[in-house]
Amino acid sequence: MEQSARTQLGDVSWYALEGARSGICAHRILDKGTVVTVTNLATGRSITCTVGDRGPYSGDDKVLDLFRDDFARLAPLEEGVVAARLDW
Repeated sequence: MEQSARTQLGDVSWYALEGARSGICAHRILDKGTVVTVTNLATGRSITCTVGDRGPYSGDDKVLDLFRDDFARLAPLEEGVVAARLDW
């Protein structure tokens, strides 16, 4: 995982926990309420989410979990994980 002051590169996955909702994402250390732009490095597609949860907890390269519907705007759900850039 590479990281600078306001950019982070790594893998982004999705989750569908009860109570999760569109626009909310999970990050291990960013302050809750931080607005993050997530860009799929392969396609250039991007979305914006707000950190409201903690995670992901599996995989050292994973830097963010997106709500299922938000991930689907970046890539097909079947991909499961995409390489992405986070900007905040």
